[in-house]
Amino acid sequence: MDQKYSVPALDRAHAVLTELIDEPYRWKLSDLAKRLDISKSTLYSLLQTMERLQWVNRDRNDTYAIGGALGRFGGAFFRQYSLVESFRKIAEPVMRRLQESVQLAVLEGSDVLYLAKVEAPGPVQMVAGPGVRFPAHATGLGKSLLAGMDEKRLRSLFPDESLPKITVHTIGSRESFIQELRRVVENRYATDIQEGIMGFCCVSAPIRDASGGTTAAVSCSMPIHHWEGKREAARQEMIELAGRLSLGS
Repeated sequence: MDQKYSVPALDRAHAVLTELIDEPYRWKLSDLAKRLDISKSTLYSLLQTMERLQWVNRDRNDTYAIGGALGRFGGAFFRQYSLVESFRKIAEPVMRRLQESVQLAVLEGSDVLYLAKVEAPGPVQMVAGPGVRFPAHATGLGKSLLAGMDEKRLRSLFPDESLPKITVHTIGSRESFIQELRRVVENRYATDIQEGIMGFCCVSAPIRDASGGTTAAVSCSMPIHHWEGKREAARQEMIELAGRLSLGS
């Protein structure tokens, strides 16, 4: 990975957390400063911030341990694997009914990250599969994941008014994309009509957590010549699949 864009404060925070993993409530600020070769003044500011964010806890002896926020992050990390397992079980019969591929993805910055795929038999397939990243604005999955997001955050994710055109059908402006996301909120599903890959369409729906936030999304993709005959069935199947995978449903 290119070190040119690394953030030194995050590197130092990572070093602190690495020290605390195996030996909680052993090291004080002065100990950590010596072990990590970080000045006390710099480390003091860093630990104050990490404590505020609940990345670390400090006890009455001024020693440190991993904080509760990291436990929540870790829980979210492992829940996604539980989600993948559930998806594979539930999406298999959906794929058989539709005879089209079904995907699961999460949002990473302004991209979607594919976590799992139940692939339909057939000679024509999309390339996207587990581990593949793709620009969120050019996919139904991305629209489902971004719909309902605060507009200020959307603008920070997409700082330029012009959006990259993946195909001739990709939405090319940020304002048009924001308008599209508003429609997705109203409809409870999103579509991608040859916006990410020429010759393919998809319909997607968001997976919710217990508080109603979007944590992941599912989609059904198919060759365009199947779209008119299957889009309504696929739309209903994706809404139901997302509902079954949502917490609190």
